[in-house]
Amino acid sequence: MSANALKTALMEGYKPSFRTVSIGKAADYTTTLRPQQKICFYPGKLHGGIQAFYLDQIFADCCAGALTANLAISYLRPVNPQAPLRISTWPVKKEGRKVYMEGSIKIPDHATGALVEAVRATALFITPKNKAV
Repeated sequence: MSANALKTALMEGYKPSFRTVSIGKAADYTTTLRPQQKICFYPGKLHGGIQAFYLDQIFADCCAGALTANLAISYLRPVNPQAPLRISTWPVKKEGRKVYMEGSIKIPDHATGALVEAVRATALFITPKNKAV
């Protein structure tokens, strides 16, 4: 599978709608992305690299024109590839060309159905000198 075909398969149905938010305000995106099991590594568990890809992609979409300088991820619980994912990102601080972001992936709890945090991330994006965020 080529890199472009893989990205297309991972992001099928991805049609985000973003709005401008102030520093410290959340911009949420809810998705029902359903990656194929063959790219999940372990049966019933979404590979951590795919989760990182989703977060990095949405961070980048929020900071159009900026580049990922740092992405730190904490995996708190396994994510089933068939679970609907709620991916939330928000800006924390802006310093010149630097934009500090935070985000999470939430999934439904097996017992209650309430959304629980499965992945937490922080990111630093830097706008190239010839662009503006």
